[in-house]
Amino acid sequence: MNMRRRANISLLLLAILFVISLILKWTLDHPWWCEMLLFVAEAGMVGALADWFAVSALFRHPLGMKWIPHTAIVPKNRDKLIDGVVYLVEEQLLNKEMIEQQLSKMKISEILISLVDRKWDSKSSEQWIQQLLSKVVSSVQSEKLATSIADKIKKKIEGAPASSYIGKGLSYALEKHYDQFIIEKLIELAQDRVQQPDVKPAIKALLEQEKDKALEKNGGGWLAKTLFSFAEAANAVNFDDAADVLYRDVVLLLVQLKNPQHELRVMLSEQLHNLAQQLQEADEDVATVIEQWKQQLLQELTISPLLQQLIEYIQSQLSGVNEEQKVPYPQLQKWLIRLVRSYWEWFKTDVQSQQLLESKLKHFLSHLIEHEHAVIGKIVRSTLDTFSEERLVEFVEDKVDIDLQRIRVNGALIGASIGAVLYMLLHGVYEPLLNYMGIIS
Repeated sequence: MNMRRRANISLLLLAILFVISLILKWTLDHPWWCEMLLFVAEAGMVGALADWFAVSALFRHPLGMKWIPHTAIVPKNRDKLIDGVVYLVEEQLLNKEMIEQQLSKMKISEILISLVDRKWDSKSSEQWIQQLLSKVVSSVQSEKLATSIADKIKKKIEGAPASSYIGKGLSYALEKHYDQFIIEKLIELAQDRVQQPDVKPAIKALLEQEKDKALEKNGGGWLAKTLFSFAEAANAVNFDDAADVLYRDVVLLLVQLKNPQHELRVMLSEQLHNLAQQLQEADEDVATVIEQWKQQLLQELTISPLLQQLIEYIQSQLSGVNEEQKVPYPQLQKWLIRLVRSYWEWFKTDVQSQQLLESKLKHFLSHLIEHEHAVIGKIVRSTLDTFSEERLVEFVEDKVDIDLQRIRVNGALIGASIGAVLYMLLHGVYEPLLNYMGIIS
């Protein structure tokens, strides 16, 4: 049985008791106990009715009687009530000083670590990362992103001094011996190419072309051509033998170039170092030429399609499925998951990083509280503004209904008790005293 029902039953019982005691009083010729019972019932019913009226008047017009003043207090003072609740929440319960004080006591990094370790196991974290990656990559428009990245790269390159950066890049590559690595690869490729059967014929054809050029350069007279023909006929000039000799020399040179101390490689390395230094210290004329070459290259070069292909490839890797072959690509996902896990384990042991995160978060939250504290009141106000008068009455009444109904019950009990006390005082003390004094008989 809820408290409202108890309050209603108490009022009903007092009303029934009042009627019964009134009937008994006139039926039984006014016995004292009937009068006392009537007195108690009357006082209790008055107290219960008064409290019922008071409680009802807070939220509505009792029995619909709108002409009675000072009723329906809550609906009439809706705006004042909302202002009071907003002020209570914003300035008393959640004021800036209290929030900042509680924030200073918190160990946000410890709470974060505890929360993550408690809520996430390895399997759930892996699934979460996979789902996050899938959602992120699915929302990326590869063509638009590629164009944006290409434009930013182009603007960055346009504003950078090309000669200086090229020199610095070349110096870095030389320091890391990337030039030797590239030379080794080029030599290996050249050796593989020399082994092909079409190399010797190509050398012979090149020699013959040079012969024709030499004859034409000297005027192409009939005497020179005739003498050269006699030399070929006498085997004094043999292009097959010359091609064999050149081929062997090329093979031998490639073998010798495998030695890092070969004079050609040493000379090339020195020239590259000199070039790197000259580029970094390039005078105005050299820098202007390089800038012109850079601008021309930027105008002619388009990297958007290449970037788009790269982005689409990364999307296929991170989404987990190759759309064409329907084959899973877990490698990149697993690498990212391992990276996240290793970083998280490192973060839990690195006190300095935790303190840095703590200070950054608290600074951010303090800044947020300082500038956005009024949002608390706005949220409360916007929420309460959506309430109609009926909904607001229901909301407030629901929060305090039990206590208000207890007031009604207490009113009935206290009224009945006061009625009993007054009856005993009147008929047990006051009336006998008057009789004793002879005022009444």
